[in-house]
Amino acid sequence: MVVKNSMLKFCFGFGLLVSVSVFAKNPVICYPFTADPSLHQWSDGRFYIYGSHDKDQPKVWDMEDYHVFFSDNLVDWTDHGVVLQNSQTPWGGPFWAPDAAERNGKYYLYFPEGKHIGVAVSDSPTGPFENPKPVYTPEKHANDPAVFEEDGTWYLILNEHDPVIMTLVENMTEVVPGSKRNLGPLQHFHEGPWMFKREGNYYLTCGGYHSLRYWMSDNLYGPYEYKGDFLTGNDTFTINKTAHGSVMEYDGKWYLACHYDVYPGGAYRRTTCIEYLEFNEDGTIKPVTITRKGIDPVK
Repeated sequence: MVVKNSMLKFCFGFGLLVSVSVFAKNPVICYPFTADPSLHQWSDGRFYIYGSHDKDQPKVWDMEDYHVFFSDNLVDWTDHGVVLQNSQTPWGGPFWAPDAAERNGKYYLYFPEGKHIGVAVSDSPTGPFENPKPVYTPEKHANDPAVFEEDGTWYLILNEHDPVIMTLVENMTEVVPGSKRNLGPLQHFHEGPWMFKREGNYYLTCGGYHSLRYWMSDNLYGPYEYKGDFLTGNDTFTINKTAHGSVMEYDGKWYLACHYDVYPGGAYRRTTCIEYLEFNEDGTIKPVTITRKGIDPVK
């Protein structure tokens, strides 16, 4: 992927028109500005990132569409372009952090828009995603949906002041009535919940102010124990406001995808990085530092 000179200056400090993977592997997606990356591998073997699309000249988090990126090695990513616009939805409000799922040959894009949680469906992992409809509408406000699967049952997790979890019906576009459970109150919870399971432990991560943090439990519904921050910004990769991340396991290794601000002081133009996620013997997460080197390509 080739990007504009001005964007490269922000991402790499170079003024040359070059491929984003020539000088460094992070950010893996520099332009278009992409935040809240949801990282997955689907049954076709490819890797996909679904993320928020920051405007070139944003005022706030006022995203209007979603892009999908794909890769065969987790390092070199191709932008497939716009796959859903908020002008297609029933509400037409700004988009925020999305997630996606694959089930029974269909692909589902879950997205927050205003107070609503919507879902759109496609026959392809790269969309276009069509027929957007509400999958859940809270009484007040909800955002940042994430999907978690265990033993063939699919769950929708989102931020409703506290993190809440509910069961999805088989069509993946509705929730089971009465299935909502509150996972909180959780100390220091902010937004952007993401769940994964490793060696019998459930991990619930979220974006905090200037960091990613997490909780652990041996039960899906908790109680969850706060473990603190595992990712903070550094001199190269700044987090001026909130952070969002997703976690994926592949071939025995764990990967963290997250965004950072493209230049100091710029909280509304973000780029996507991928780093290894490693664990201590007791299952706690080792501190992560985003580096220019990033990860090695997978085979």
